[in-house]
Amino acid sequence: MKRIITLLFLFFFIVGCRGWRSEKPPVHLNPNLDFQASIKAQEDPLLSPDHIIPWGMESDFSDLENRDAIIKQKNKPFYLGKNRSGEWVETVPVDVTHAVLKRGQERYDIYCSMCHGKDGSGNGIVMEYGWFKPKPYWDDAIVSYKDGELFDIISNGIRTMPSYSQQIKESDRWAIVTYIRALQVSNKMKIQDVPADYKEKLKSL
Repeated sequence: MKRIITLLFLFFFIVGCRGWRSEKPPVHLNPNLDFQASIKAQEDPLLSPDHIIPWGMESDFSDLENRDAIIKQKNKPFYLGKNRSGEWVETVPVDVTHAVLKRGQERYDIYCSMCHGKDGSGNGIVMEYGWFKPKPYWDDAIVSYKDGELFDIISNGIRTMPSYSQQIKESDRWAIVTYIRALQVSNKMKIQDVPADYKEKLKSL
């Protein structure tokens, strides 16, 4: 009798196990081990490296908007154009190199030149269709903007200008700010400030 019962048990066990995935959530015996300062399982906890942002809540891992907000609050100058006191940063928080200026020119030509013109004069192609003409970049009001303000205008828009936060990432927005400054300098520079080599080239134009 016991032998028959054993055989029946094995039969139902084998037939019932068809490899189907259960719709129920798996049993999680110790969730506390999910969030610890370890890189690999079973290793000793490690001290957090410098300049990182620790996550304090489980939701921070899955909620991208919440995570992005934390990162932006920790690095306000780069992501918001403001210092910790909430004031606009005076200068761009990135190293200004030729590559950054070149990148700024490329992004500017793509996203800004149709309204502001490639030279920053405000005579973009959309002016031919009766659009509101923006001031030239060398207007005193715009020159007086801090770099953080220019970054914010690109990010959130101003008056008839829309936000470009979805189209242009933060590093490219700063690159555009550096290029705008270059356009301002080139248009407000006096002839005596131009290097001798470039003076000769200007004369030949």
